[in-house]
Amino acid sequence: MFQAPFRTIRHIAAIGFFSVSTISLVATQAYAQPSVSLTLQFGAEAFAEPFSGDVFVALSQRGEPRKSMHQWFGAPPLARFRVEKVAPGGTVTLDLNAAEARHPLDWGKVAGEEWQLQAVARVNSITRQAGDGAGDVYSDVVSMQLSDGASVNFNLDHVVTPEPFKETDRIRLFAMESPSLTKFFGTSYQIQAGVLLPRDYDPSEKYPVVYDIPGFGGTHRGIQRMLSRLSEDSYLQQCIVVIPDPSNRYGHSVFCNSRSIGPWGDALVRDMIPKLEMEFGGAGAEHRYVTGVSSGGWSCLYLQVTYPAEFAGCWSHVPDPIDFHDFQQINLYEPLPSGEARNMYTDENGSPRPLARRGTVVMLTYEDFVRREHVTNPGGQIRSFEATFSKPDKAGEPQRVFDVETGRVDHTVAQTWRPYDLSHQLLTNWDDLQPELAGKIHIFAGELDTFYLNGAVERFEQLAGKAGMLQDIEVKVVPGMAHSLYRPGQKQMLETIANRFEAVTP
Repeated sequence: MFQAPFRTIRHIAAIGFFSVSTISLVATQAYAQPSVSLTLQFGAEAFAEPFSGDVFVALSQRGEPRKSMHQWFGAPPLARFRVEKVAPGGTVTLDLNAAEARHPLDWGKVAGEEWQLQAVARVNSITRQAGDGAGDVYSDVVSMQLSDGASVNFNLDHVVTPEPFKETDRIRLFAMESPSLTKFFGTSYQIQAGVLLPRDYDPSEKYPVVYDIPGFGGTHRGIQRMLSRLSEDSYLQQCIVVIPDPSNRYGHSVFCNSRSIGPWGDALVRDMIPKLEMEFGGAGAEHRYVTGVSSGGWSCLYLQVTYPAEFAGCWSHVPDPIDFHDFQQINLYEPLPSGEARNMYTDENGSPRPLARRGTVVMLTYEDFVRREHVTNPGGQIRSFEATFSKPDKAGEPQRVFDVETGRVDHTVAQTWRPYDLSHQLLTNWDDLQPELAGKIHIFAGELDTFYLNGAVERFEQLAGKAGMLQDIEVKVVPGMAHSLYRPGQKQMLETIANRFEAVTP
């Protein structure tokens, strides 16, 4: 889930994702939808060749619609259409009712109000979200009242250009081709990271290196914000800090070795780290650390467990589910006592299943969140889990762990996720892992985690305690804490890094 590096969430807005799908979400209730004619002109200079793909019509009552079309909380209306072989300069007329998918399902509630509308064509098939990828095309904003019989014209003539990475004397961009991912995809695949050099950096010296894995929605560009937020006395000012970019078309790679999206763990550890640390002066595995919050929290724990000798410690804050018996309150492995499959959208009592809360107040339900992701298509959080943990289906797409239309869990697919169930891996293999992992793992969860991620950590803590593992692993569920960095844990990490490095530094 979403979390910026080294800071507490104060408000949560993130991005969506879903792989291209022909699934049609059919509401059980027939909604009266306004008939609105949409004419889209595909600018001759914006499109180099005939366009086939997804076109979105985004609405907003505040600001440019494409800037808010991927937000999670209070998401404005959005519709997705599929067009085929539209020539540069060509025109297509669509009806709102012909949308492949839309959110909300009932647009009757949208009609009659004043809206700002914008069309977006997804040209870039690699980046995570439409409207942001270099080469995507969008229209000007049109203001109108959405009502039955209305019509609107969009001229798709603005092209998204790549945002340059701003380097300074301390901030560097490290980019390279990954042999591991290139082999997997059969074509050149680039990976990148933002690097923060120590204050008073000397290229001839060696430094401890901290890999901070960003949460969902984060990229290597977070390194620039990090520097502006570091206190002058933070020990990170004396370290090399690396934020690798985890993003791909399905969302967040979590740097795991996935059967569907490729060996991202090897891409980081085997491909990037040796070259990056050779270039900038890393002090070696005994002074290499990994940390992260949310999806980054899961990722750093996976990296420490999978490559135990490559990192000297991990500090995992509010990680994504580390035990799939409690996947945001859902037991993915086992059906209900009745034998019926569990459901992502409803709990055992048939009540809507919550996905996010603020304190004890539910802010999002699973069904509403997934239906929104289906429209943004692809790039969101739930599908990202499937992309990283599932095997590919016959079409090469990650297998679904649940039916998008009904919410019904496929427990057979879930069983194939066990290699990524970190609780299972630690509990099952601790005798082999203990010699290299003892004292290295620190896991922090919030008792009131915004996304109900605490249950998985609590379950692991209980089972690890029974197995006598907690003398070697730190697990802490913080009373009253939501989805945020645990600052005492971060302080502990910095003290550990400083003490170890200064003990061997003349």
